[in-house]
Amino acid sequence: MTFRQLPPLGMLRSFEAAARHISFARAGAELGVTAAAVSQQVKALEDHLGRALFHRRPQGLALTESGLSYLTVLRDAFDRLGAGTEELFHGRSGSDVSVRVTAGFAHLWLMPRLSRFLASHPDLRLRLLTTLWTPLEIDSEADFEIRCGIGSWPQLTAYPLTRDRLFPVCAPGLLTETTRPLPPAYLAGQRLIHVASFAEGWVDWFRGAGAGAFEANPGDIVFDTASLAVDLALAGGGFLLGRSCFVDRLVAQGRLVAPCAAKIKSSEAFYLVERAGERLPPPARLFRDWVLAEAAA
Repeated sequence: MTFRQLPPLGMLRSFEAAARHISFARAGAELGVTAAAVSQQVKALEDHLGRALFHRRPQGLALTESGLSYLTVLRDAFDRLGAGTEELFHGRSGSDVSVRVTAGFAHLWLMPRLSRFLASHPDLRLRLLTTLWTPLEIDSEADFEIRCGIGSWPQLTAYPLTRDRLFPVCAPGLLTETTRPLPPAYLAGQRLIHVASFAEGWVDWFRGAGAGAFEANPGDIVFDTASLAVDLALAGGGFLLGRSCFVDRLVAQGRLVAPCAAKIKSSEAFYLVERAGERLPPPARLFRDWVLAEAAA
């Protein structure tokens, strides 16, 4: 096939997005067009190639064998094109990876795991940019971000990393009671540690635990980042409403204990986020794939 016989780029972009999402609607939202427009582009590509790329079934789309093979070819081509463009025109080093991540996630989830990745890729230069709050758009200096939310941000593709539950934790020495689990009422009048940056808090836990209305205590303390809140809990400074992705490891190590049995599901989770339709350089893809594998472990 000569260059002039290659399918138009619009057809290729529409197919790649639809194949990645297995949805014309989600592909259209990513590309800023309607689902019908994506469907028309994909049908035109199928006519151009003389092969069906999707099975169109009542329950939804499914890639044909040809579609799956072509997706692999296209993603590799787009990745190479994106990486080459970044290196040639934006001055990016081929070994650089830049990640913006919330400070709490970096400290409590990423740092205990990161040495394994660095040992496997000694030539890769990693740049971590920490933040307390999640902006709407990805920082222009970052390849991607790890952020907390409900997983829906305009023009961004989000990969879930956690599925969190919330439950009280404290240092073992803070408990005078030997029998556990303790009733939620035990926490009434205790110093509670709050993290202001999350959607749910102690009010939601008390309600979910069936303990009725929650009243703040005069001695409570509020942090704007989870890492400081966990540090105070480890030091015996109060009872923290722990997020499972942050405290499960510490509970397993015996550094924190869970005094009560009730756990509630969080509406938020942590996601790895990249710009929709933009291909990361190979080193950034290595780091992304490692993070996703760690999250799935």
